[in-house]
Amino acid sequence: MLAATLALGLLAAAWSAGFFWAWSFTVMPGFAAAPPEAAIAAMRAVNASIAGPGFAFVFFGPAVFAALSAALAFAAGSSAAAWTGLAAATLHGAGVLGVTFAANIPLNTALAAAPFAPDTAAEVWRRFAEPWTAWNHLRTAAASLAFLALAAAAGLALRG
Repeated sequence: MLAATLALGLLAAAWSAGFFWAWSFTVMPGFAAAPPEAAIAAMRAVNASIAGPGFAFVFFGPAVFAALSAALAFAAGSSAAAWTGLAAATLHGAGVLGVTFAANIPLNTALAAAPFAPDTAAEVWRRFAEPWTAWNHLRTAAASLAFLALAAAAGLALRG
């Protein structure tokens, strides 16, 4: 059971880190290269359609599976793996979930409600994209570190 939970956690964590990395280094620069009205429309469309099982796995999965792996490792007597799994859960929970709910979602909500005209779209986009991307860089780092911590936990668990 521990091996399966670690495997699912590693998969979710790898996809999570890749998801946030792609937003920081491909999607947001791509939106920035588009006309501001198009960038706003595209971001609004993504935000309106992102919720679903696939996103839930990538967004919540790493923290859930890392915490479950930690509990199973504690039960199996592998305290080093358990503490490392708990660190992964904490990194993902604070650095991805916490940042998303505290920073990115409020920015998304503000963008969804922001009125704009062709002459104000560039300013609306700039006020959104700069902080959103900065916070997303933090999510990328946290998701990557959570993946590495969970990989370390898996290595420790396999050593026994």
